[in-house]
Amino acid sequence: MRQTDMTDARVLQLLETYGAWPMAWPEEEREAAEARLAAHPERFADALAEAQLLDAAFEAEPMPEPDSSLAARILADAPQPRTARDSLGARLTRILMPNGQRWPAGAALASLGMGLFAGYTASASSVPATYETEAEAVVYAALGYDQYDTYLEEAPLDE
Repeated sequence: MRQTDMTDARVLQLLETYGAWPMAWPEEEREAAEARLAAHPERFADALAEAQLLDAAFEAEPMPEPDSSLAARILADAPQPRTARDSLGARLTRILMPNGQRWPAGAALASLGMGLFAGYTASASSVPATYETEAEAVVYAALGYDQYDTYLEEAPLDE
């Protein structure tokens, strides 16, 4: 906050809310409030004295000891660290394959690889083409479209 934005009311509010110690004030307002306080000490003398008395009263009181079971309750409620077995892959495996069978994932990967290989070999044996049309041929063949040329030759919709 700029010094020109700091008002007397805001300095009084900072003194009332955070006390007389400037390090307790919000960092973004601290410099402007200290400058305003230094520029017009007579305006804030009563509020500053009252804040200093209240700060001294709080410092004079002994700090209460927390309940002995508080630490145990906090630690019990804290999130537990994940183990190495509890990774995302392990959780997905438990969800997708609750019986511990891993062959469906391997079969799916093998069929995907075979489909891409078959699509590539089918497109490589067709008409010689540039890299883009060859890549399109692989994609269409892998998806099971035999005649991808018909999709490429269609007229655009805006005509």
